[in-house]
Amino acid sequence: MKECSTSAQIKACRTLALERNHHLFEEASALNRAAHELLEADHLDLAQFDRYRELRRKADLMFEDAIQHLCVLNEDFPPIPMSPRNSQALRQRLETSA
Repeated sequence: MKECSTSAQIKACRTLALERNHHLFEEASALNRAAHELLEADHLDLAQFDRYRELRRKADLMFEDAIQHLCVLNEDFPPIPMSPRNSQALRQRLETSA
């Protein structure tokens, strides 16, 4: 049986996947910030520096996962083209917020 998805279903799946991807980037950023906070300590010792490197390594891996996830997401759920009217409205909102 061939599976059919409506535009609304595809949009919902893409939105959910994008939310998950955003969460992955937020987690990686939080690890990155935590690592850099260790470097700002007054008395950085070897143990703290090792912890910094561990956090940075985890953050880098998580950033890589998030990027790969986004690539797969864009292959499986390509962005749905906006109508010219919606595109123009979005452009106007961006111009007025800048």
